[in-house]
Amino acid sequence: MLGGFFMKECREIREGLFGSKYVEDLPLGCKLCYQGAKAVIFITGICYEKCYYCPISSERKDKDVIYINEVRASSPKDILEEIYEMKALGASITGGEPLLFPRRVIETIDLLKSVFGEKFHIHLYTIGKHVSKDIITKLYNVGLDEIRFHVRDLRVFKNIELALKYTDIDVGIEVPLIPGFKDFYIKLLKEAERLGVKFVNFNEMEFTESNAEELRMRGFKLKKGSYVAVEGSEKEALELLKWASCNINNVLVHYCSVAYKDLVQTKKRLLRKAREIAKPFDEITDEGLVRRVQIVIPKENYDLTIHDRIRALERKFPMDIIVKQDKIILNVSPEHARQILAEIGKANIKNYEAFIIEKYPVRRDIVKNIIPLSF
Repeated sequence: MLGGFFMKECREIREGLFGSKYVEDLPLGCKLCYQGAKAVIFITGICYEKCYYCPISSERKDKDVIYINEVRASSPKDILEEIYEMKALGASITGGEPLLFPRRVIETIDLLKSVFGEKFHIHLYTIGKHVSKDIITKLYNVGLDEIRFHVRDLRVFKNIELALKYTDIDVGIEVPLIPGFKDFYIKLLKEAERLGVKFVNFNEMEFTESNAEELRMRGFKLKKGSYVAVEGSEKEALELLKWASCNINNVLVHYCSVAYKDLVQTKKRLLRKAREIAKPFDEITDEGLVRRVQIVIPKENYDLTIHDRIRALERKFPMDIIVKQDKIILNVSPEHARQILAEIGKANIKNYEAFIIEKYPVRRDIVKNIIPLSF
């Protein structure tokens, strides 16, 4: 008698930051990213899928290189140092296709777990075609916590089943939301629900320098008000979230916006690192960059008079004095730079240079912005 009277209950869609939304809850890996607490290990740029929408930069794409966050890694020591410096609580392993080099991935996970402990959360991205019972079991045995499959073809679910059957790893799916393929994503969600996949993440599709031409050739356009987001991607993602909230009972579903990735996720990770490595004379920008003023004086003009004046100022506020073969480099805060420049002016030094430097918070200098100062 009451059949059909009560409407089907839908799960709650919750608001994230900068347009991100999710059904019910977030995967643990995403929660740590929200805190900026995940290091990003780019384990290889090699991949044979050749996805036209691949956003990887040209300096990494199709190259067998390893990066830890923004830094090129030449040894495991580089990876460990970067993780120590940012006080990371976990790491993501990405590419390229990491599982083209399963031994490298397994050894990296084993190293991280042995150094940082079992609670150090590690998640892995893969296309999934190279997943086998042997590989997934080895990944599980060394401590992989979470695996995210980039599903381009529903036949990959047979490999997803291996992870679900033979391990207790949290198994999820993460894909870009390509406008016009909503029916495919609904099938993906239904199959994920049937098999017991824990979560599905939809990422807003984006233009990058490496994929822009391919996207334009296929008719994709920029979303109004954005420099990178693809028009229609967010709209269809939110429609899928609404559908999933009422038709999918167990899978966590998350939409991650480009704005969130750029303005929150990356920024929080950089801020976390900057607070750890900034020197006393550095300022930390809102974007997580380290800012300082750098003054370069030719060595032949750096006489005893200016030396004594600089040393007197060094006793008043922090600075860094670097002696090179042909020049003296002074690093100082923007707040105190004018005092040093005033002393240089009094010493009648004309051919010095001064810049505001904004760099990524990494041990090796990776400069984002250089702004010449003129007085």
